[in-house]
Amino acid sequence: MASVQLTVKLHNAYGSLRAGIITIIFLFFALACAYVWCGLSTSQFAKRHLQRIDRFTGQPADKQLQVIKKQFNSWMPNISLGMISYLIAALSMLLMNDGFSVSPNVDATYNIFAYTFGQRELLLLFTAFLILTVIKFIQVLTNRYWVGLISVIAVSAVFVVANHEKIVARNEPILPADLAMVRVAKNLFGMVDGVVWIVALVTLVILIAVTVWLEKTHPLRNAVGGVTQRLLFVLLAPCLFATAFLWNHQNTPFNNLMTSIDDQPMFYNQLSGVRINGPLLQFMNNIDVTVMAKPAGYSRQTMTKIVRKYHLDAQQINRQRTNSFGKQTIVFNLSESFANPQRVPGVQLKNNPIPYITKLRKQNTGGLMISSGYGGGTANMEYMALTGFALTNFSPTLPTPYTQLVANLKTNPSIAQQFKSAIAIHPYNGAFYNRTEVYRKFGIDRFLYLGSKYPIRHQKKIDRSPYLSDQTSYQNVLDQLINYHGGRFINLVTMQNHFPYNQHYYNEIGKYQATKVSAGTDKSSVNDFATGIYHTDEAMKQFITAIDKIEKPITVVFYGDHLPGIYGNEMIKDGLKLHETDYFIYSNRYAREHGARNFKQKTAYVAPNDFIAMAAKQTNSKVDWYQALLTRVYEQLPVITEDVQASGNVNAYNSNSRFITQKGKILKENQLTKKQKALLHDYRLVQYDVTAGKHYVVKTMK
Repeated sequence: MASVQLTVKLHNAYGSLRAGIITIIFLFFALACAYVWCGLSTSQFAKRHLQRIDRFTGQPADKQLQVIKKQFNSWMPNISLGMISYLIAALSMLLMNDGFSVSPNVDATYNIFAYTFGQRELLLLFTAFLILTVIKFIQVLTNRYWVGLISVIAVSAVFVVANHEKIVARNEPILPADLAMVRVAKNLFGMVDGVVWIVALVTLVILIAVTVWLEKTHPLRNAVGGVTQRLLFVLLAPCLFATAFLWNHQNTPFNNLMTSIDDQPMFYNQLSGVRINGPLLQFMNNIDVTVMAKPAGYSRQTMTKIVRKYHLDAQQINRQRTNSFGKQTIVFNLSESFANPQRVPGVQLKNNPIPYITKLRKQNTGGLMISSGYGGGTANMEYMALTGFALTNFSPTLPTPYTQLVANLKTNPSIAQQFKSAIAIHPYNGAFYNRTEVYRKFGIDRFLYLGSKYPIRHQKKIDRSPYLSDQTSYQNVLDQLINYHGGRFINLVTMQNHFPYNQHYYNEIGKYQATKVSAGTDKSSVNDFATGIYHTDEAMKQFITAIDKIEKPITVVFYGDHLPGIYGNEMIKDGLKLHETDYFIYSNRYAREHGARNFKQKTAYVAPNDFIAMAAKQTNSKVDWYQALLTRVYEQLPVITEDVQASGNVNAYNSNSRFITQKGKILKENQLTKKQKALLHDYRLVQYDVTAGKHYVVKTMK
């Protein structure tokens, strides 16, 4: 007889119907388990195993030892497989790093071995189990022990080497998109040094020879298992790997499992992801990507009507405008982490560290930009600014379009394609966020970064900062402005104010240091950050003075991408303030003399996806149908963003859309008017068509 003791704790003091139902279900489940146990205890299966135990215990000790030794020997091949699988998992993770230190996700004092075996143990075990199931799967299909083992070792070695070669070339691991695109695959093969191919070929021949020899001299047919085990391993590996299609679906059992073993996809930085997760799991993390849900009514006819509708809108808008967008010089300046700490609740500084930019905001088109990230997410703001698409419209499994989407599309419409010449400048490593490939897809002709064939000039750093200064950035922009006489688009992404902020980079912090900070906020980090943006303010003053002397129309769209992640404020309480960055749009003297003009309508709050429409309006430039749609979205909809009270970290998944009014009120979608909902639906239809649909409108956007 089996008995079951069940203790139920109700945390709701008043109880609830739901708690009662759950309790009853749990009781029935426990009783069912007890019933099954009773049945098993009297079954032939149980009796047979009890008899085996009785026979074993009735034998002399030496006989028992022989039985144990024989059983251990029968298990040894599979034990060896487990150990080898673990070794493959560990080596693959270790070899993704350049040395003994782990960066940039772990403290520099960490030793790579201590981190891997001390902090990533559960993840290592899971990876080893995945590898083991593949070995057993091949063994079952081929009925060859050594074929399964050595083939997986060979494939793992090739996969690790391929990841290493791609990391050397692009600072990025192998992704599913690489395997889906023949052109990219050819490029990957071309990256590999000839010596590597020779070594790989020789190694392959040796492995084949060893496999044949072992299968002939030491065949282990019994190690493959019986019928039940064979069936198990035939099904287990495919089913287990298929779960990767659900890993990024929040709050599902598989997502919870990956979270529990500390899987960190790091979509915004694939290099970091492969270093802390290993190449196999990072590859699988990128499998589950749904670009965007299909909006209702999507069809070729619908998209044709939308193009026609906003083409008429463009004609109406263009009646009041005289300039050509492509003949302007437009500078989009994403300023790393630029946001005035004085807006953060509970933080007070001795003085305003950005007096000049504050003045520019007030005297020109300017206000606050609502960022979709906090503490990170730079490329997402950049993507929205360059394309006009809103991040929150995408699926929750697409948190970083730069690395997950752009490479998969043949055509990526962007503002850069409106100009005969387009330049990108980033005074740092150009491979992060896959920028080298993304910019090419966006129609940018040249990308200036450290190590590129177009060098970053005028290199200067401030005090002990490891990053090139904003003065360096603006000097490089001025070079491009002076050396080209037609219309041009320049995308500048600065690096000066990047984290960390607790390294005491700057000498003179007294003038702008914090007199008060919010609970949980590191005062010294605020001091260093405030001093950094003061240097940005000074560099901007020199830059504006310089462009006002240039005899061609130049308009600068300046915006901070996100706040630094140094504030201890609660997101649910201060979320909006923690997503407000500074922005302004400035047209130089020559541009103002030739039709550019400031405006103040709907400028208090904007989003990055508004900047294309705003730049066209500022420069008095005619628009095409898509820019007309963006203009209507900018003018008639509240600011589109994510749930600013929930997206508290850089890896936050896209959430339900939120809308910020010009008075700073947060709205949900159901609070929009009927006309606004219709416009939003048109906007989503176009975004879906370009990024996930049949691309009906792409040809009309060039």
